[in-house]
Amino acid sequence: MIWGSTAALALLSGTGIAFVLWRTLHRSPDTGLAAGAVVAIALGLALIGFAFNNARARFFLTVAAAAMAIAFFAGAGVFATITG
Repeated sequence: MIWGSTAALALLSGTGIAFVLWRTLHRSPDTGLAAGAVVAIALGLALIGFAFNNARARFFLTVAAAAMAIAFFAGAGVFATITG
């Protein structure tokens, strides 16, 4: 139960972070810079997660980082529909 709720919260958090980043960066004139920023933040979150001794914290940060990166790159169409 705890692992499932941790995964669900990580997925929700990662998707929320991706939406905020997409909303902020999607009109950037340099799309490579926006993509690089998202990748850098995702890698940073994953590395911070691997540094934790607590398995649940490590799991949460790793899943949140993966969800953020996947949602940012794969969810652009859905984000554009949501924001109108």
